[in-house]
Amino acid sequence: MKKICTSLVLATCLVGALNAAPVKKPSSNGAKNLQKGSITNGVKATGSVQRWMLFNEGSIGGSWSKIGKSEFVSLDFGYATSITTIATAGGLRGIFGVNFEFPLYLSAAGYSNALKTDRNFSDVLGWGAIVPLSVGIDVGGFQLTGLVGYSYHSIKEEFNGNGVSNAKMLTQYHGVVYGASLGYRIANIINLKAHALFGKLKNDWRSTENEVLRQEEVTSNKKYNYMNLGASVSIVF
Repeated sequence: MKKICTSLVLATCLVGALNAAPVKKPSSNGAKNLQKGSITNGVKATGSVQRWMLFNEGSIGGSWSKIGKSEFVSLDFGYATSITTIATAGGLRGIFGVNFEFPLYLSAAGYSNALKTDRNFSDVLGWGAIVPLSVGIDVGGFQLTGLVGYSYHSIKEEFNGNGVSNAKMLTQYHGVVYGASLGYRIANIINLKAHALFGKLKNDWRSTENEVLRQEEVTSNKKYNYMNLGASVSIVF
């Protein structure tokens, strides 16, 4: 009976000691300066714990694009997810993520790449998908990232004059893109960004029901220089 009572007393003391032990919290100085996001843990090869911030952003913006002889203005919608290190190295934090941009092409200038003649656009309507990976640094809210990924664009071109009326041609471009992005986070909620992308896009498919445009088509499978300059505002959640 004495052994049982002694065991109960020791168990009670042990539970009380565990409950009274202080809980170790992450450094408030390192966390309070960070943006919104959820904290996740990773384990280094040494066994120590590396802490990260996980961010999600929804964005809206606009951009100007040039593909060969064609120029387009678009309204852009996007989503991005990234992780940022909590620990700093000389004030720098690493950023790793992926972006999804969906431009909606609303106006155009220049000439069609699909035709031998330099026909001006009377109207355009199209969309695209740009998915680059991002790697960069964060310094006091300023972010500089490098971008590399893939893009696809489907654009319906319309022409008037020179023997055609409301003639339409659907063109598609795709290829690898690369570039950089500069951003600044305000009040840990809003992120302002500007980006520049470059690359070569291949036009290997087009379609038209207009006989005049068919006779003016150039050889497909050609590659065209691509440039995209844009800016956006995003909400962090």
